[in-house]
Amino acid sequence: MEGPSWLLGFRVCAWRVVSLDAVTMAALEGDVRTAHPGAAIVTSCQRLEVYGFEPCECGAPVRLEGLAALERLAGVAAGLDSVVIGEAQIAGQVRAAFRGTRGPLRAAADVALAAARDARRAFPKRSHAGHLLDRALATAQAQPGGRLLVLGTGAMGRLIAARGRELGFEVLLAGRRDPEIGVPFLPLANVSGLGPVDVLAGCLGSGAGAVRLEALPPARLAIDLGTPRNFTGEPAGMVIRLADLLADESRRPHAVALRSRLAQAVRAAVDRRLARVTEDSQHPIGRFRLALERVRQAALAAALAEQPTADRDALDRTLRSAVNRQFHDLTEQLRRERAYDRALRLAAALESHITPAGAEPPAAAVR
Repeated sequence: MEGPSWLLGFRVCAWRVVSLDAVTMAALEGDVRTAHPGAAIVTSCQRLEVYGFEPCECGAPVRLEGLAALERLAGVAAGLDSVVIGEAQIAGQVRAAFRGTRGPLRAAADVALAAARDARRAFPKRSHAGHLLDRALATAQAQPGGRLLVLGTGAMGRLIAARGRELGFEVLLAGRRDPEIGVPFLPLANVSGLGPVDVLAGCLGSGAGAVRLEALPPARLAIDLGTPRNFTGEPAGMVIRLADLLADESRRPHAVALRSRLAQAVRAAVDRRLARVTEDSQHPIGRFRLALERVRQAALAAALAEQPTADRDALDRTLRSAVNRQFHDLTEQLRRERAYDRALRLAAALESHITPAGAEPPAAAVR
């Protein structure tokens, strides 16, 4: 398919890091950063992935280029590879990894994040990372209820605590600082003085270090959601780790089918977004959309001239929304059918309303 000039050189090197210990994780991340200066590095509880354009000699088990690399990034941002399929929190981690990037690297991230957003919007399942608690309980064949102690007050800890309350647990949240989310809180230093709990969930950040289970309240189920691993030592009961949850997901036909559907949605969304990026003012569809925008701007100027006290931003949003609703299906049809001659005729008709007498409309090269 057509694509921007940067697409062929875009590449990813990826490692699966689920449930690595702290020493191994730190060593790998150090080596990766040294080998890929200037690249964007996406880290999460399951993956360490490097996106950029420079060739390398690293030993990554997954290496992709071009469209495959872009689809990989969009899939990660859409939650395709997450334990909780389609969860939205990973998109924030991807955005953070590309924050401050410019040029082609920024352009690739913009396309991938927009495609991920499109794919999630079309996907019927709505979940967040707090549903890891549901998956862990199902994997352990345990019923919700009783006392849940959550270690960590970051985004993951807060989501697990909130989901625990929804499931009927008596939730305690432990960390360095009270997030004030309406859940009983105690400092991490005071956790050892608690009595037994039914479920213990580790949601500590990567810099927290591992905690020995013998130093924590005994639990019939410990859920380790950290990378590096939160827990070491001998458990009082069953321990479920992220690797266990991923393995369980791969055995569930319904989950496999959902991932396949989301993967198809991601690929289709990437194709659509790439088409839009490729459609500059020299492209027939790009010229058509540019002519539409000029007509919209002229309508906005005329409306403001008639109503000088009107809210310009509100009027601008209203007109933009109306144009998008009116012409979205037509634009998609032109793309799908590659109806470039028709796009040029439509563009010329629109330009005739906004081009001053004697001026030449912009030329367009049919691709």
